[in-house]
Amino acid sequence: MNRRALKTLLRSGRFLCFDARAVYLDLKVGLPEDEFPKTKLFDLSTLNLGIFFKEVTLDEDDEVMVSTRVYFPYNDDEVDQGGESTQADPDRIVRVLAKRGAIKRDESLSAHDQKVLDILTKVPTFDPFLLLSQRRELEVERAISANYFEITEADWLLIRRPVLEKISVLVAKANSGNKLDVYKEYVGGEHDTKEDEGKRLMTSAVVDAIWQGEETEGSRSLIRSFRLNEAQTKQFLFAWKGINYYEFQYARHKDLFYQFFEWLGSASSLPRDRESMTDSAMDRFKFRRDRARQLIRATHSTVMRIIKNYNEAFDQLIQHDDPRPFQAFLRDAPKNFLTVGLAIGVLAHTANAWSNVTGKKSKPLKSIDLEPFYDFIIAINGQDFQTPR
Repeated sequence: MNRRALKTLLRSGRFLCFDARAVYLDLKVGLPEDEFPKTKLFDLSTLNLGIFFKEVTLDEDDEVMVSTRVYFPYNDDEVDQGGESTQADPDRIVRVLAKRGAIKRDESLSAHDQKVLDILTKVPTFDPFLLLSQRRELEVERAISANYFEITEADWLLIRRPVLEKISVLVAKANSGNKLDVYKEYVGGEHDTKEDEGKRLMTSAVVDAIWQGEETEGSRSLIRSFRLNEAQTKQFLFAWKGINYYEFQYARHKDLFYQFFEWLGSASSLPRDRESMTDSAMDRFKFRRDRARQLIRATHSTVMRIIKNYNEAFDQLIQHDDPRPFQAFLRDAPKNFLTVGLAIGVLAHTANAWSNVTGKKSKPLKSIDLEPFYDFIIAINGQDFQTPR
């Protein structure tokens, strides 16, 4: 990625880009030069100066593969002026840091740092919600500053509510005495007192266990009732919650997305100085613009397809007593969670970048400003992650 694209990415929001360096430097304000914040993200101070990126690639079987890279700027004051980047796995990072003289070649990262890198690699985007949902694992060894999670209590409750509403509806459905396959397994064995068991399952403790993704008997039974591998309970529940969350995030950003879509389809998406451009230059520009439109449309279709399939499956379960579509949804949730998370992240990055470049104004920009913006759109929307699997 060139410098202008890097600068645009850094300014476009925290979905595919996590500037851990900026948070770390804020924590250091007021501390002596040789003193480090106790609640920094990484034990190794130099590693806290990294900027993390998500990349989407396809493996040899055309399956989606997400990789995480870390970028170390050469210039601490101008991070977009170039630097070194590497895959965010401990061995490669150690080699890069050893080259920079920040660590010995035979040295290894602490257990805490390896755990943090593992989680940053595992989550599909760097959305603060996802990191917050992993906070317990991130803090196995020690506490980390709340500044890295950046979610207020009010936002947390706002996000949590729509997710819990659907979980609660499903738990209530499982206890309603209907003939769903879900019911028998979820409520218990044949000789259990269903009334007592139903009351127990309807407690907030069960709902909270599902929300937290904990492997309690209730949550494992729920997964088992859909004839899925209960050993993957945490993965299924986390992915299900994540898809709910991204549906919420889509609704939250919808106005911005549609303002951007409207601009992209208008004459304002062409350069202001087009009259002075040669025909060949204008043809190249229109090709860029049309390619950007095509990719944005495909990214948006990915989001809508997964959200629609989820809601249709949920409605079939709740309204028509047919658990099969929801079983298929849960089975594919870990993969679809990854896909929809990346797609919404890309849309949000692109729309935020558009807002920064244009100020949400309809006035056309010069080609010198629009060309790198379209290159940026193509670069981050250009992978084939939107292909239905």
